Amino acid sequence: MSLPSFTIVTPCLNGAATLRAALDSVRRQDYPGEVDHVVVDGGSTDGTLEILEEWRAGGEAPLRYISEPDRGLSDAVNKGIRMARGEVIGWLNADDVYLPGALARVGKALADRPDALWATGPCLIVGADGEEIRGGVTRYKNLFLRRYSYRLHLVQNFVSCPSTFVRREGFDRIGLLDERFKYSMDYDLWLRLGRLQPPVVLTAPLAAFRMAEGSLSMTGFERQFAEHAQNASEHGAGHPVAVGLNRLTSRLIVVVYRTMRRVRAHADGAPS
Repeated sequence: MSLPSFTIVTPCLNGAATLRAALDSVRRQDYPGEVDHVVVDGGSTDGTLEILEEWRAGGEAPLRYISEPDRGLSDAVNKGIRMARGEVIGWLNADDVYLPGALARVGKALADRPDALWATGPCLIVGADGEEIRGGVTRYKNLFLRRYSYRLHLVQNFVSCPSTFVRREGFDRIGLLDERFKYSMDYDLWLRLGRLQPPVVLTAPLAAFRMAEGSLSMTGFERQFAEHAQNASEHGAGHPVAVGLNRLTSRLIVVVYRTMRRVRAHADGAPS
């Protein structure tokens, strides 16, 4: 069985605090096939470039990087995709990590399914210290992921970016990330892929998404779910109920998080 080659694209801007962990998680994959790691930096000033140069000079693992201004996250990831040499492309942000054996599991799954354009699996949520948090959210998303269908995915995005991998052919067929979206460019991409075919869904966790408690901007959060509703509307032809449920679910989630924010602010004695 011939395993596919990988390119991992890591967009980065002032990510010195977590970048080493991301780089190390790729290096430690011990994948028997070829792994190419591309970091696209947006002009960091916090020591990120020194880490990248040290890593590349040390020959720890194959690493290429560029550092130049970009138009945002979508533009940065698109640059990395264009630089990719591998047959399969993964998108790992500078504050996320792959779990041990992730690439081996994905590589085998895609080798077993040469017709498959993409593969995904569970993703843990961890705090700033790397310990798992919000296990209920993870279990909730995994419940839907195990029952993937395009219609269900239109209702809510339960596919996690760090644990999703796309063949180069997939990008050739649907194009790159849409720069219109600041927060939900990944959901838009998954829906475009999903219209072609469902992903190969793996059962074991593949990655960990880092979320520092209390750092989420509510302005950004609300815009994210507004974009989700737009994504569903644009790709939901023939599925009006699913699109309507997406709008409703998005609004309910925002209301819940607003309430949680007010409760937390009241408990801390701060204005909400």
